[in-house]
Amino acid sequence: MIRRYKFIFILGLWSFFHIHPVYSCQYNVREVGFSDLGREQYYLFGYIKSETGADIISSFSSLAPDYLKDSNIIFELINIDDQKDHPAIHYLDSLQINSFPSAILVSPDGQFIALSLTKTDVGFKQSLSSSLNELLFSPKRDEILQKTIEHYAVVLLIEGNNKKENSRADKAATSAIERLSKKMDMMPKPIDHPPVLMVIKRASFAREKILLWSLGLDIDKIDKPHAAVIYGRARWMGPLFKNEEITKNNLSDILFMVGADCECDIDKNWILGTMLPIRWNKKWHDHLVKNLGFDPENPLIKMEIGRIMRTGYYNPALLNKIQNAEADTGSVPGNKQADHTKSSNITSSASRGDPDTEKSVTNVNESPLQMSIIVTICLLVLILGVGLTMFYRKARKQS
Repeated sequence: MIRRYKFIFILGLWSFFHIHPVYSCQYNVREVGFSDLGREQYYLFGYIKSETGADIISSFSSLAPDYLKDSNIIFELINIDDQKDHPAIHYLDSLQINSFPSAILVSPDGQFIALSLTKTDVGFKQSLSSSLNELLFSPKRDEILQKTIEHYAVVLLIEGNNKKENSRADKAATSAIERLSKKMDMMPKPIDHPPVLMVIKRASFAREKILLWSLGLDIDKIDKPHAAVIYGRARWMGPLFKNEEITKNNLSDILFMVGADCECDIDKNWILGTMLPIRWNKKWHDHLVKNLGFDPENPLIKMEIGRIMRTGYYNPALLNKIQNAEADTGSVPGNKQADHTKSSNITSSASRGDPDTEKSVTNVNESPLQMSIIVTICLLVLILGVGLTMFYRKARKQS
């Protein structure tokens, strides 16, 4: 009997010293954002008719899959004569497209845009190659990938047509970055470099048309400054802030979420932002592994991150807080996360003032910490109970 109690006592001690690794996540939200779970796919639909030439069909079938390899864009060729009931046919009607071949890009958030396949003085194959290249590459997207791999996150600022409003937005973004930078040592995991500010000037709008479209913007209708937080594998977290919504508090609220523990007290769908259309090549992958110190594409790590995203903690009170905040500020359409991670009080109402900003970091991890404390207390009680029982039985036997 004594041996059995000794075994329980030893097992309890072992569990006590191993409880903390079980209830603490190995990754923060930023690191989770580098894993591609295949949830945020764009779709490129190519449309042809039965009389479409074989050379055009061949170009579609060979170029598109080759260009889109290792990207988050899936290609599908549709013959509108043979596939009249295909769900993607309604995009043609919405854009009033009647000439073929045609191509339409659809985002994970439901936006869609027609691609130009008739470049001046070049054939179809060259026009298609040029359009596919524009889908995947642009100077700012390359810079975003570079910065998100090396830094905490990117605050992306899109200029409006008013210099005073642009200056105010720039100042707010800079202040948010400074606030976050002062609190980085309080994050659950260390991150070497603070967020950086990137600005898309109006002169660059044409080159960044697809990037701006993926954020829900039409380059011909941008008159006010906008701002978004980009992290991980070029993921967009939270809403797209517009003009007066671009404040130190709103931006820093989203930034603090990026550094939170991945087991934080929030629905996991809210922390995996929409990915921009990109190609993730070996160069970016090797650079990331070097900076992170682990490979987020390792099957075992992806399995663990997938488990985290399927489970995790859910806080109805926090959801109500976020939904109430949405009523205060209208979000710009585009990001599916905007309906869940609205700016006001995204982490904690206490983060509104600099002295208490640290609460916005600790509150998001409150639920796992409470669970760890409860389990630890239960184990201590078990160990104490077993120890007292062993002592009592031994004393009684000697008596």
